[in-house]
Amino acid sequence: MTIETYDKMMTKTIRDLERGDAMPKIAAEAVRMIKQRVQQTGTNAKGSKYAPYSTNRMLTNCSTMTLSACSKIAGSKEKRKELDWVTINGHRLFNLPGGYKQFRSLHGRQTNFVDFSFTNAMWNDINVISKESDHKRGVAIIGAKQEIEKKKLSGNTKRRGDILDLSPKEINELYELYNLNSIQIFRHNGL
Repeated sequence: MTIETYDKMMTKTIRDLERGDAMPKIAAEAVRMIKQRVQQTGTNAKGSKYAPYSTNRMLTNCSTMTLSACSKIAGSKEKRKELDWVTINGHRLFNLPGGYKQFRSLHGRQTNFVDFSFTNAMWNDINVISKESDHKRGVAIIGAKQEIEKKKLSGNTKRRGDILDLSPKEINELYELYNLNSIQIFRHNGL
């Protein structure tokens, strides 16, 4: 191979690396890893369980619940009589003695660990939000896109810590993925 051929191959390789095509793929994999860890195990990036769901009494009413959940707690006259009712700003609410944990349970959601997955709307909205110019600089950013989901993510983060942090193991796996992608670019260009 001549120096000129090698120079052309290396220039193309550098251009391919600078395109930043790997960054969105790596960021998407990071999102997948985080979602899987949190939703399946309820652990943060440091390996600790998130603080459990609240069991402090909370006010609610049937308009915030599914028909099935509401009927479990207030589906008959007798059940409604047993509830502790209050009126706030013209809204009739009852105390749910088991708090948010009971609210989740009434809706058939798991309560063994915090998974931030009542409706999955927040998780479904979290994705790669960085731009192509970021990717070319080797930067990928993940987060929520819609304003309401950004607020949920922000609130959950304030209460429980940075939900979108990566564990050391996940970081190493992403490094390996990036390195593999780089090697493939070198090979593709004959180097």
